[in-house]
This record gives sequence, structure tokens and C-alpha cells, in this order.
Amino acid sequence: MIVIPIFEVKEMKADVAIVGAGPAGMSAALTAEKSGAEVILLDESFSLGGQLRQDTKWYTSLPNKYDEQYGVTLNEQLIHQLNQTNVTSLTTHTLIGSYLNGHMAVTNGERTIEIEAKKIILAPGAQEEAKIFPGWTLPGVMTASAAQSLINRERILPGKKAIMLGLNDFSIEIAKQLEACGVSIFAFVDDKDSNSIKFSHEEIEGLQHVPVYLNSTLESVTGRNGVEKVIISTPHQIEEVNADLVCISNGFSPILEPFEILGCDFTYNQELGGFMPKYNSHLQTSNSLCYVAGNAAGITSLGPTLLTGEIAAISVLEVLTFINAEEAKQKREELWEEVSQIESCFNENIVNARLTLMENTVEEIG
Repeated sequence: MIVIPIFEVKEMKADVAIVGAGPAGMSAALTAEKSGAEVILLDESFSLGGQLRQDTKWYTSLPNKYDEQYGVTLNEQLIHQLNQTNVTSLTTHTLIGSYLNGHMAVTNGERTIEIEAKKIILAPGAQEEAKIFPGWTLPGVMTASAAQSLINRERILPGKKAIMLGLNDFSIEIAKQLEACGVSIFAFVDDKDSNSIKFSHEEIEGLQHVPVYLNSTLESVTGRNGVEKVIISTPHQIEEVNADLVCISNGFSPILEPFEILGCDFTYNQELGGFMPKYNSHLQTSNSLCYVAGNAAGITSLGPTLLTGEIAAISVLEVLTFINAEEAKQKREELWEEVSQIESCFNENIVNARLTLMENTVEEIG
């Protein structure tokens, strides 16, 4: 991997520019570079990996080419592979604009670089949704991913007694990680009913001792210098709890700013996470220069995130004639089949929603 000192560069050229160096972006970069394309990989963070940098979950549903492993281990593996390539890495750089000639403007806050790329893969990931309630700005109220970053990357304990606001895969995983660090989990609180939640109290392996309040809301949080007391409204009573940490797990939504900057059209799909760029089975957007990969395409699990990075790169390589159309078609079909196999294990509705989205988008755009 090539790291370019920012003060030496005003303009850059590449076959493929990839925005976002999480698992989807790294997977795309490795796939594109392997076939001989010149690749620029940029990310606003100081290092590669996105959420994988602090993800200590053990993953079993990964693509066939990967062994079962922890998220942080997979991140190290991907970075090691990138270090053996000629991919140019621009960390601490953000896409801020698009020139009339289609080139990208990226900056590190001190200097702007104009990047001319034949094709662009956008893999900006997703952002965790907050919830607003009285006291939500107090220290000690944070998203579940923020708590994950503190314990796994910064080695900081965010609190001693926690309320998990939201019952889902992610909140359960973070609750387990917090407990492993010595944090007591008082309860899961979710405003949905049992018909909308696929987890029961008994199914939360390792956390059966934690109460689950459904049809319930967090009414308020109070404290002088941080969270001290949490008021929970349940169908039967008002619970007043002494706690110093509230972790909000309200789902994720695709990050859309890069697509707005580059003039991509959007659609709304509730099953896939809300608004997202329109794309076809090649993962090409309405801007013929741009392709999407990962969470921004409504992908919610790690395995398909990696696979869509490959699919986007394969599609780009085909257009740029690094690989032929027959090879690209066969590889895409294999990768989409693998995506469906993994996702159907979690939610068949997601697979159907994505197929509908792609079928309603013109197959060959631009």
C-alpha cells in the first residue's frame, strides 16, 4: 500500500477511486488492484477498517474465502493484504465536492486534492440513529457503537451500570461486551411489542438475567454532571433506575452525503434501512461513474458487506476492460448467490427487498 504525503500532491489520477475504507471499501480495493487497476482508497478516519477496528464479535457467516474469526482479526487481515499491494491510501481525507468535469475534490482540512478517476466506488458505510428524550445530551448517554469504541479501541469503561435502549442483534452483542468488561446491564428497553421483536428473554444467550421491557419507553435521564437516574415507562408501571450509562441502539441508516455530492438518485426502502441510492445488479448508481457497496446499499451484515465490495469492483473492472464480460457475469452471479445465502439466514425479507430494488432500477444505467 502506498501512502502519499499530502503536501506533495495537488492532483491525482486512478482507474478506480474508492470512498470509504471499511470492510466494503477494502474488499473492493483488493479486488480491483488484483486485476491490475490503479486504485486510490480514501477515508476520513486516521486508519483503515471502519467499525471493524473495534469489533470483537466472532463471525461465522463470512464469505467462503474467509475463515471464521473476530472482526478485529479480519480487519488486521485485510490491512495486511492491502499493505502487499500498490493501492494508494489517503486517510484523514473527506470527499467535499465534485468538479464540473466529474473529478472529485477531497481534503484533509488543510489542502484540497483533485482526483480524476475513471470509475468511483462509494462505500461510506452507515451511521447509527440516535433517540431524543429529556436528558439525552448528558454525559453517559451514547450510541451502542460509541460504547463499543470506548471499550475495545480506547480501553475506557463508559460506565458501571447500563440501560440498553433498543433490543436487536447489535445491542445484545454490545451488552455482552460491556458485561465482559465488568459493566452491569440493568435492562433492555424497546418500544416495540413481542410481535415485532424476534428475540425472547430466553433467547438472549448469556444475558438471561437481564430484564427485557417491551412496549416501553425511556421517559427521561437526569443527573448533575452525567447520567445518574433513568425513568422507564412500562405498560404496568414507572421504573426509576440508578444508572450511569444509556446505550442507544436505534438501528443504522446509510450515509448518503457522498452520493448527494456526486449527483446520484435516491429511493426509499424501509426494509433495507430507509433512503439509499438507486442501484442495479452491477451496483451501479444513476451516475454512470459511481457504484455503491456495503451498508450504503442496505447491507446489514459483515459477510455481504465484503461481497458487495467485490461485486462493485468486478463491475468496474468489466467496464474498464480489465476483465471480460463473460467472466464478470459469472463472478457476479456467484457473489450475489453467496450474499443471498448469508442474508437469508437472518431475514428473507431483506433478500426479497433488494431483488425488488434492483429489478425496479434500469439494468444498464448510462
